[in-house]
Amino acid sequence: MTTLQAEKPLSNLPLFLAAGIAVVILIVLGTWQLQRLQWKQALMTARQTAVAAAPLTALPTGDVSAVAFRRLRLTGTYDSRVEFHLSGQSLADSRGMSQAGWHVVTPFTLADGATVMVDRGFVPYDLKDPSRRAPVPVGVQTIEGLIRPAGPRGWMVPENDVRQNVWFTLDADAMAKAAGLTGVAPFTLDLVAGAAPSNDWPRGGQTRLDLPNNHLQYALTWYSLAGVLIIVTGLFARARTRSAAQTKEGLRG
Repeated sequence: MTTLQAEKPLSNLPLFLAAGIAVVILIVLGTWQLQRLQWKQALMTARQTAVAAAPLTALPTGDVSAVAFRRLRLTGTYDSRVEFHLSGQSLADSRGMSQAGWHVVTPFTLADGATVMVDRGFVPYDLKDPSRRAPVPVGVQTIEGLIRPAGPRGWMVPENDVRQNVWFTLDADAMAKAAGLTGVAPFTLDLVAGAAPSNDWPRGGQTRLDLPNNHLQYALTWYSLAGVLIIVTGLFARARTRSAAQTKEGLRG
């Protein structure tokens, strides 16, 4: 019985089948990352193109996403009675050192009564209290910022804490409701940095136009794993076949 079992051909089919399924999955993952790479590059190009365009001088109407990251120049007054704090922000200085803090969002009212929520920029944690930094500019101001339509909240991002005035996503509608304001534009405006360097807080010009883009590395990793798996499977199957053949010859001898 033992001799008959030893002489039975050893099939590598289950091994090849399992390895083949794994290789297909790895190739699909690599191809998906390449698609993500193209999408990310197109998104960053669209942002750079929008920023480089001439500034708009009137509130956009219709689909705001069509003018995302366009510059918008407005004249109006800040409402210093209201301030919102966006959590989880950081600022990198000229030395490359990073500090954590908040973004300060203040309503900006136009002559026609419309209001835009303006992200005035970054403040360190210890300057969250408005009394510890320069006051909000008073009187009629002309500002320029980048249009930021509200985006979906990520599944790992907490809900906004309206009661504690701690915000994790920029939501102009929710902010307007919390402050009892009406006629608020359905987007926020990221204030650009001033023409002259300033050490005042908040510090504008914090919009990140570049996005993390490691998809090519991820794609190469998945493809490399597929190649390694093919090689390892082939070597293992050959060694297995040789071992079975040697065992068979030994039994015959």
